[in-house]
Amino acid sequence: MTRPTYTELTEAELREYVRRNPEDEDAFQHYLSIIRDKPGRVVTRTEEEFDAELRKRIAQEKI
Repeated sequence: MTRPTYTELTEAELREYVRRNPEDEDAFQHYLSIIRDKPGRVVTRTEEEFDAELRKRIAQEKI
């Protein structure tokens, strides 16, 4: 199978490609760079981190 040119894929297409091809480290790293470059994106690793981030954002909206 031919690897796609990652820069020509949409974010959704790249996410799907990475999901279906977990062994393609280059694609995964390219996808991570896209995600990390987006402003306002927060990655949480646990339910507790997610809950804390959600509470923080809700509190900011009330200001």
